[in-house]
Amino acid sequence: MELVTHMNAGDDAGAPIRLVLESSRVVVQWRVDGTSLVAPEDDLDAILLRDPPSPHGIWQKPLGPGTISSFGEATPGELGRPSWWVLYGHAGPSVDVRVHIDEDDVPDPVVHRVGGVWACEWVSYPTFAEIHRSDRDRTDRVSFERPMFMPPAPHPEVEIRQRRRGRGSGKSVENR
Repeated sequence: MELVTHMNAGDDAGAPIRLVLESSRVVVQWRVDGTSLVAPEDDLDAILLRDPPSPHGIWQKPLGPGTISSFGEATPGELGRPSWWVLYGHAGPSVDVRVHIDEDDVPDPVVHRVGGVWACEWVSYPTFAEIHRSDRDRTDRVSFERPMFMPPAPHPEVEIRQRRRGRGSGKSVENR
């Protein structure tokens, strides 16, 4: 995994700090002005060379503390095998962020920090993830489910509703 999380005295202050997540190849970049760019590695050239450029710019200001974004290898139910999932958000350096995957056979992911951005990835069938932040009283729960407006999945057997609705591991990041 390619990871740089701090700047050295001779580093260019305008150069972003960069992390490439190993399984997904999602790139997390952070600049000292507090802006960030998170995107799949394969999409970076298109994003950087977009003509005309995005009117909002490609470097985004920090999202609110409760905002969580995600990437998936494919829409739930499209693949008949486990796939990668990525969650990320923003948090100050003193905020502890933990993520729990609600699957007995999937370890909780390492939460990486790049400047003000936290990010994690794991490989599993579509599932639920719980995000606990030390600066918030409640745990957020993210569900990786196929949107209702989409046609039936080619592999409905891997969807959460079919595999395990109502069944969880019983583990929670708050109970550890």
